[in-house]
This record gives sequence, C-alpha cells and structure tokens, in this order.
Amino acid sequence: MKVPDTIREARLRLEFAKLYPGLQADLWQPASQIGRQLLLYHLVTPTQPLGERVMDEAHFEFRGGGRREPATVGARTRANDEG
Repeated sequence: MKVPDTIREARLRLEFAKLYPGLQADLWQPASQIGRQLLLYHLVTPTQPLGERVMDEAHFEFRGGGRREPATVGARTRANDEG
C-alpha cells in the first residue's frame, strides 16, 4: 500500500525487535502511531526509552514526511537537536 509522501513512516529493524515487545518488526507504519505505542508502553512499564528519543534512529528506519523548502534543509526540527 502506497502512503502519501506527507506521512512520516517508520519501520522497526528486525535485529531490534526483542527490545520492543508489542511492535511488529519490518512493517512500515505511520511514525506517529509507533510513537504513541512506545509512549504508552513506557507509561505503564518500569522501562525507560533507550536514548534521548522514543524511537532510536539506530533501531528504526524512516521514510516520507513531506518535502522541505530549500531554506529549511538542515534546520533544527526538534528543540533538543544540536544546531
């Protein structure tokens, strides 16, 4: 199924599946949906996210999310991004 380019998608890498119970690995899903699942998981369990972000970029692949204007390429998109 083709998802519009404006929707940011993420996919859990197979080699990290055991770290994320309840998430299906190797399946493209809206990143917002996975993020919500992970936030809820961390609220109801004593575990903490492994890094600064809920979705570790080493554990997930990302695609889509809309096009940026040339002037904003490289711009910080999160308050904690260095820049």
